[in-house]
Amino acid sequence: MGPVVSNVAEQLDSVHFYKVDVDEAPELAQQFGVQSIPTLILIKDGEEANRSVGFIPDDAVKEFAQS
Repeated sequence: MGPVVSNVAEQLDSVHFYKVDVDEAPELAQQFGVQSIPTLILIKDGEEANRSVGFIPDDAVKEFAQS
């Protein structure tokens, strides 16, 4: 997912993307209930607004980020 997310991040200036290594930050993964990798979590106004689990292509990531 890394290259896909990086590509979409270059296209969307209004969205911030952050990558978390769940092996290095297990407490953060637990806090957000991440059970499968990859997991994308959309946060709006400090709250989870959407979640996607598993690989999705560029267009789907772009749509997800703008939802």
